[in-house]
Amino acid sequence: MKKLIAGAIAGTVGLALLLGGAGTFALWSSTATVSSPTITAGDLQLTSNAGGVWKDGATTIDPATFLIVPGKVLTYTQTLTILAKGDGIKADLTASNLTGSGTLSTLTTNVLNIAPVAATGISATGQTINVTAAGTYTVNVTMTVTFNSSATTGQNGTLNLSGVTFTLAQKL
Repeated sequence: MKKLIAGAIAGTVGLALLLGGAGTFALWSSTATVSSPTITAGDLQLTSNAGGVWKDGATTIDPATFLIVPGKVLTYTQTLTILAKGDGIKADLTASNLTGSGTLSTLTTNVLNIAPVAATGISATGQTINVTAAGTYTVNVTMTVTFNSSATTGQNGTLNLSGVTFTLAQKL
């Protein structure tokens, strides 16, 4: 009987070991490395070209000494260069709002107009430029700043005309 019990225990332990280790059996497997070239990211750059000019009508002004009054319309013209590299790249160009002191900045409206120099792969819609193909492009931007003609406040306020920031951002 002792031999029968010992044999049963040994058989149970052996079966438990086999069942417990059932998950450790290795199945056949293999790996392979694909030989493929490296992929490189594209690029998106915006450069402000020299020669941005502020005007009151046809007269060039120095914003540091010009004193704006209600009803005036100032224009800023600037040439920018866009470098867009990438398959299917798309980007938007926008301008920041002007800031200042007092209520002057709240009494002015800023409108940005963008005109790309004739080229395929770039177009302008209102205040946004659309880059749809890789390349280097030149765009002419005009920002119009209008001081509300019916303004009764804003005296001695400032408007930071040097604070214009153009942003080129990729879009999906």
